[in-house]
Amino acid sequence: MLTRETEWRQGDLLTQETAAKLTTLNGMVGDKHRVVVITHDCDLPHEGEISVEVIVADVVDAVNPQFTRAKSPHRLHLGYERKGEPLVLVELRHAKRQVVPKNEFERYAVKDVAVLLHADSKRVLKLWLAAHYGRPAFPNTFEHRLRKQVSNKYTVERKVGKILEPEAKHLLGLFFDLGEQRFVEAPEGEPYALSISVVYDAAEAGTLARQSAEKISNQLRELFEQAYGTPDVATEIALDACEAVADTSITLADLRRVDQWRLEYISLSGDDRGDFLPVGEMPA
Repeated sequence: MLTRETEWRQGDLLTQETAAKLTTLNGMVGDKHRVVVITHDCDLPHEGEISVEVIVADVVDAVNPQFTRAKSPHRLHLGYERKGEPLVLVELRHAKRQVVPKNEFERYAVKDVAVLLHADSKRVLKLWLAAHYGRPAFPNTFEHRLRKQVSNKYTVERKVGKILEPEAKHLLGLFFDLGEQRFVEAPEGEPYALSISVVYDAAEAGTLARQSAEKISNQLRELFEQAYGTPDVATEIALDACEAVADTSITLADLRRVDQWRLEYISLSGDDRGDFLPVGEMPA
């Protein structure tokens, strides 16, 4: 029973055998799948909740840095620890979210106690779940200007993606600061004054991460100058600042002022339309 004493937690895996017994997941669970509980810890035993949300995750051979640390709101790669054995690596997608009636879950589901989701990974899972519903909305005019063509193949936003992609491993986010124009539809001829912070993980990768972020900052400056001109002559977007910033230097005041930017263009196929970096509006 899912009482207050239940051992079920968000991020837990069902055993493959019992997951296959859930009629809601009929035909969806095979050898290359694991079922992840995504209902919040507090909601699992709550009497008012009549269902348990899960995601049927695909087992993958290796993690893709673009899908770690909640960088994409549509895909997440997680690693579950197993004593003396390789990690169980899975890919979660919101499109594979399913709702299981609680009475059916209570009857059939068994927790896989042979695997463990590290606390840091569980925190990432929470961020990823929240990011899907908390994307910041930039002014339409600003986003339209970011889609300016800079070559036969690339728009500005697409080119930003190509710049970021090789360095994804060390990045935590790309933050845009539009100042007082944050919610303004600027008229033609009036540029958006933009500052960009390329935030990197100072603790895990140190110097290498800083160098990656600085490289990206330089490339972004060149791109925006090519597309819009220098800040003193720009009429669409004036890039006033673009700096590499350590995550240890970001304050709450900073986060209240900026928004994490999403790259809508990254699409591996058809309807798989994912964001490259984490999204979610910061505290206001």
